[in-house]
Amino acid sequence: MRRGTEVNTDPNKVGIAPQARPWRPRGVRPPSHNSPGGWSPEAIEADRRRIRHALLLTIGVLTLVWGVFLVDLQLNLHLNRFGNRPMRAEGLIGVFSMPFLHGGWDHIWGNTVSFFTLGAMLLYFYRGVGLKVLFWSWIGSGFLLWVSGAPGNHIGLSGVVYALAAFLFASGIIRGYSVLMRVAFVVVFLYGSIVWGVFPIEVGVSWQGHLAGASAGLLLAWVLRKEGPRAPVVEEEEPHSRPGQERPSLPNEPDSAAKNVDPQRRKTLLWKGPPPRIPHRPLQHRGARKGRKGPHIRSKTALKKWR
Repeated sequence: MRRGTEVNTDPNKVGIAPQARPWRPRGVRPPSHNSPGGWSPEAIEADRRRIRHALLLTIGVLTLVWGVFLVDLQLNLHLNRFGNRPMRAEGLIGVFSMPFLHGGWDHIWGNTVSFFTLGAMLLYFYRGVGLKVLFWSWIGSGFLLWVSGAPGNHIGLSGVVYALAAFLFASGIIRGYSVLMRVAFVVVFLYGSIVWGVFPIEVGVSWQGHLAGASAGLLLAWVLRKEGPRAPVVEEEEPHSRPGQERPSLPNEPDSAAKNVDPQRRKTLLWKGPPPRIPHRPLQHRGARKGRKGPHIRSKTALKKWR
């Protein structure tokens, strides 16, 4: 080693050979260089718009629900008579009006917290189909309850809450997208206990409405499984696709044909070369092992004389 020469032991400062491909896990896209975190300013701004869109729509729906509740409470309009009355013509309006009607502060507050969480998650992660799911959850849960023939006057937003929870859980499992599966696990962690609401356990609770909402959510998850977000398809970089390197010609194939290969078959037609040859090294036969010799080995005759 020459004097004055410093050895660089920092792995982050080691020089990289020209045209070297940086290592990254298989199937992971390289991060964008427009920002330190790998997110471009345009992507960050688009994500902020999605968050605002989800929050504003969810808060807007809850504002209407609370407005109807407060107006009815202050003016004593007795709007609860417009609830969902199954298999009755006068109760058909309850398919649309049932989510706006509540029986008290505890009732509306519990539905508000659940709807805000689930609605915001739906509109953020399922952009493109979020509004469709919300609309059909609203109508589908009420209609299934109306045709069920359950007696009584059913009110409350809980049917829509059950529909959203069932959709988020089932859709994340059906689509197999890692992000949506995490959302499904979060729903199970936060609202897994609401599954008991579909059984006739507590008196005065519309378990038929909860069951109708959950059924509507599961049905929507299956019908809309091919719409909305999907798992991104990551195209792996080919070993000879870097600039300055061309794919070698295949055996019995002209150079012009190698460039016109179908991209779908390009990966399978890449030439990988013959397997490496390992030099043969003959084994060294040492022969049979010879017996030990020395004064410690005596024959039977020698032992008799020695004794």
